Amino acid sequence: MDALRRVLVIGGASDTETVLKAVLEPRGATVERSRSHRAKSRSAAGPSPEVVVIDLDAEHDSGVAACWQKSNRVFIGSNFPTSIAADDRFLSKPFQFPELVKVIEELLEARPAA
Repeated sequence: MDALRRVLVIGGASDTETVLKAVLEPRGATVERSRSHRAKSRSAAGPSPEVVVIDLDAEHDSGVAACWQKSNRVFIGSNFPTSIAADDRFLSKPFQFPELVKVIEELLEARPAA
């Protein structure tokens, strides 16, 4: 990753943020974590992160995903979401961190967020 890229983790375990920081930050990405109510207000406050990881089991606010349509989105959950865009990714729980890292790296390399 050449340029500084941003990854936002919404909800979920703090382990997800910790692992992503340990792997992605040395490669030039920043990783932040937020809860749904804060994430919604952040979506209008500046440029969108390139990748948003949303834990569907931890976030009960269905409007959170809609706030981040300009970002590449990775959904993590026990059940496949009913409304998922063709370019969104989904990982079924339980997932492996290497699988999540690989998906995020692919999205960071594929195209930046608008």
